[in-house]
Amino acid sequence: MIIPRKAKSFVLTLPTLAALAVFSQTSQAEEPPCPFFENRSGLCGYYHSEISPAEAYLDTVVNRGKWGPHFKHRRKQPVILDVRSISEHLAGHPAHAFNVPYPYIQQNCDSTGRTVDGACKKMVSEIAQDPEDFADYVKRIIPDKSTPIYTLCRTGVRSVGAANVLTDAGYTNVRNIWEGFVGINLTAPKKQADGSVKTLPVDLNHDGALTDEDKNGWRYHQQLPYETRLEWGRIYWPYADLYQTAE
Repeated sequence: MIIPRKAKSFVLTLPTLAALAVFSQTSQAEEPPCPFFENRSGLCGYYHSEISPAEAYLDTVVNRGKWGPHFKHRRKQPVILDVRSISEHLAGHPAHAFNVPYPYIQQNCDSTGRTVDGACKKMVSEIAQDPEDFADYVKRIIPDKSTPIYTLCRTGVRSVGAANVLTDAGYTNVRNIWEGFVGINLTAPKKQADGSVKTLPVDLNHDGALTDEDKNGWRYHQQLPYETRLEWGRIYWPYADLYQTAE
């Protein structure tokens, strides 16, 4: 098993600290403007664009194998990169998705356990993923940097960070699956009895309760197919043992 890198301890002298302060100010001054902000998480995005779960499903499952030089508008087969933790991937994932977790590989939960989609209700510890290790692993499994890559996480936030890392590593066609696998509750303005307007979560299925079924991601409101069967060629091999022992 590959052990995550540990930070090296070192001592900074006063001249070194002064130099770092100057470098930090220079770096901030030269920071390029953000190309765009992913409008739910507020994170800066450097990747190609967003994509809906429905379009990602069509590209990677429905039209799988219908890509190549003989297809005018579909030159290269897109790939879904599931960056959720190993337990989340085990609980359900799109067919043919690679699991390369980021920014953490696995989380350990307290006694409250996990949600049905494998996420910790309350995390007590985690195995962090190094960004360089993440990018290097993707380079080994997807060497062609022009390959369309669709990053997927639970709610569309971790996948933004993963898409940025891959773009920085030279990938030119990375798209973030906007709603994620589970998604979030949509909100809408609702007029109250006193005439005021409040923004409230939407009961999408009108069953009188706000549950995961009302979240807008791949698995729930969009009801796109997923599977729990593992494709062993698509797991994260540095931690292959966790696919058999993860709770």
